[in-house]
Amino acid sequence: MDDALCGANTIKDALRLEQELIGLLGRGGFHLRKFCASHPIILEAVPPDCREIDVPIELDSNEGIKTIGLLWHPLSDQFLISKGTCVQRLREPKNSPVSKRTSSSIVAAIFDPLGLINPVVVYRIFLQQLWLHKLDWDEPLPSELLNKWVDMYLHLSQVHEIAVDRLVFAKGQPTEIQLHGFCDSSEKAYGACLYLRSVNQQREVTTKLLCSKSIVAQLKKVTLPRLELCGALLLAHLIQKTVPALNLKIDRILLWAYSTIVLSWLANSASKWKTFVANRVSQIQELTAGCKWRHVASASNPSDLISRGTDPETLKNCRFWWVGPEWLSQHERQWLITQLLRHPEPPPEQREFTTVKVMIQCSPAEFITRF
Repeated sequence: MDDALCGANTIKDALRLEQELIGLLGRGGFHLRKFCASHPIILEAVPPDCREIDVPIELDSNEGIKTIGLLWHPLSDQFLISKGTCVQRLREPKNSPVSKRTSSSIVAAIFDPLGLINPVVVYRIFLQQLWLHKLDWDEPLPSELLNKWVDMYLHLSQVHEIAVDRLVFAKGQPTEIQLHGFCDSSEKAYGACLYLRSVNQQREVTTKLLCSKSIVAQLKKVTLPRLELCGALLLAHLIQKTVPALNLKIDRILLWAYSTIVLSWLANSASKWKTFVANRVSQIQELTAGCKWRHVASASNPSDLISRGTDPETLKNCRFWWVGPEWLSQHERQWLITQLLRHPEPPPEQREFTTVKVMIQCSPAEFITRF
């Protein structure tokens, strides 16, 4: 058995869900333990020996309850980034040699399944550079890589200071729910992020980061428009996996991209482009059927933080990343929608077609004699 995560909109619904879960699994002989909740009334409904924490709930701001690899702080109802191995390694002697094995183990200790700290992609780029040097697992890093590692390591140790609100909806019952996806790319990495925009009965708008995904660009030289297209495909896959998992009625899904070339590719039939572009355009069009693609300026694209990277200290207080562009929380009439201008030259990667004309002359007499 593994941990179970669930929630409810009211305490009454949470108590009912708690008792139903206990009764259902109890019939099969599974007795639930380690209960934890953000409200003491829910914890008081179970015996003390079945609780993960005591009532009243007392936890430090940097402590959390670990569940399925995530740290959750019940009082603030926030997710915390697990510090794990990073802090333990900081306590090691400074003269301890740094090798590919030790650096890889520290990077692997950062568990971020939702991609909440994906803009801190510098550690993945470092691992890519590390493998290029073809070092043995326990061979000390050369001075050039060691200096980069020390600088990056000091920043990585700050990820445990980041706390993220679990609640992504507006207060009260939402009357409208929208999903907004952004994608962007650079020569080093490309990524995509999703934001949930909800409006309650008082017409209050709340936008929150839902999840994100990033991939380090391959070492083989690829044009920037192709990398931008890979970022759009990553966003399409993220939408495909996220929407069914939300189990919500989503009124609209809007996808935003900075590359006008990618938007031109997606606006036409996949058969019009060369193989690399055609295959990805076809997948994107299939995965995002029913979604609307729009252009967004680079300054209003939060996925730009993924492609270019930032440090944890900056990310911690970066409102642009956690709630999206400021105009997204305003009325749609105030959204910064840029108009796409038609370029005099057609987009690249067009498939070349050769037209062949064939003429056959047949005399009437020959046609009659043949039959």
